[in-house]
Amino acid sequence: MDIGIEAIKSRVSTRTYDGTPLSPDEERSLRASFSEAVPGPFGAAPRFILASRDEVEDEASRSGSVRGGVRIGTYGMIVGPRAFVAGVIAKGPFACVDFGYCLEGIVLRATELGLGTCWIGGAFGRGAIARALRADKGEFVPATTPVGHGAGRPSIQDRIVRGSSRARTRKAPAELFFEAGEGGRLLPLGSAGRWDEILEAVRIGPSASNKQPWRLVLDRRDGEALHLVLHEDQRYNNMLGEVKLQELDMGIAMRHAEVAARAIGLGGSWRRLDRYPISLEEPQRYIATFVADNVA
Repeated sequence: MDIGIEAIKSRVSTRTYDGTPLSPDEERSLRASFSEAVPGPFGAAPRFILASRDEVEDEASRSGSVRGGVRIGTYGMIVGPRAFVAGVIAKGPFACVDFGYCLEGIVLRATELGLGTCWIGGAFGRGAIARALRADKGEFVPATTPVGHGAGRPSIQDRIVRGSSRARTRKAPAELFFEAGEGGRLLPLGSAGRWDEILEAVRIGPSASNKQPWRLVLDRRDGEALHLVLHEDQRYNNMLGEVKLQELDMGIAMRHAEVAARAIGLGGSWRRLDRYPISLEEPQRYIATFVADNVA
């Protein structure tokens, strides 16, 4: 999927929309991204839908399962969207990682189109979305995002949420990025050279409750590779059952790292190594490794 790194730098969470519908060209471009964004790094291919709010609320009302229509936002914080993107994926190991990677590709394409989005993994009408996509018992709905034109003036709720987010500043690079040393030790990361832009692209990515659970370990002992580790809040990550919010975050991190690597001309691919070369302790959990294939 060809995405520019500027989409990562300019993306913001949009919670207030002006209520205007998407244009036919915007709809076509978004729907085209559904096939471009898949599969995920572990091979799963979610199925996505672009639906108007009214279509989903009608489905919810007919089924009687969601009183008053679908809850598109969390705690009423999403105002005025006319459409959203949602999807289903087959249950299995790393399903949420794959889903996060794929949906973030669509989010970044929407950003390039000048559209607003906002990741929602908590309370929304999963049942109506599953029915709209004719999901079977082996599939589930991990997350959704409204999509549309941001309002000129954010709502009071939007300002409250953004103010709260600013109060929780992003973690410093020293808390997130490390380097593999002799004997598998983790060392403070100094200059990462050409990897700096990749690390920063991950650091500024969205994450559930702004927890930033990703940890990245640069390994230059034999070639060049970047190991992705989940610093898991186990209670938080498992509170929604099969929907693993922090595994969605891992998929987002993988997409951002890949986009940034392509932007600097660094080829490579994500792989899950049979044996991780760095010792980890709970709550850290190895996810995958980006292995560079054109070391200078």
